[in-house]
Order: sequence, then C-alpha cells, then structure tokens
Amino acid sequence: MGIQLRRNIDEPGRNDPCFCGSGLKYKHCHADPMKKAMCNAAANAMMAQLILGEQIKKGLRCKHNVLKTEHCKECKLGD
Repeated sequence: MGIQLRRNIDEPGRNDPCFCGSGLKYKHCHADPMKKAMCNAAANAMMAQLILGEQIKKGLRCKHNVLKTEHCKECKLGD
C-alpha cells in the first residue's frame, strides 16, 4: 500500500483551472512562484487604479491625482 499525500482542500489540483480566471492550469499560473508574483503585482496595480477612480468620482482627488486639499497647478485647486 502506497503513501497517500493529503493536500489542502482549498488548493486546486495541478491540472485544474487556476482560481484567478487566467484560463491557465494551476501548475502554469499560481503554482509557479514567479508567475504568482507577476499576477499579484498586476492585481495590485489594477486595484490602485480602481481606488484612484473612486476617489476622483467622490471628489477626493482631481484628475491629476492631487488631493482636493492640496494645490493642483493644472486644475487651479487650492488657490
């Protein structure tokens, strides 16, 4: 009788589709540390853009990424 390895139920199998929605198999995406770091960096950049967009929409920042409480030369804010 061979030894059975147990894996975390939340982690997909090597040949399962990756949970991030990339369309790649898990072994070619988030199981690879380098690709995982690249995917996380892209996700962080996208999240930063979404946050900036929400701040602009709510009037907390101008379109030049300057807080409304600070001086923006292009928008003439803070004058």
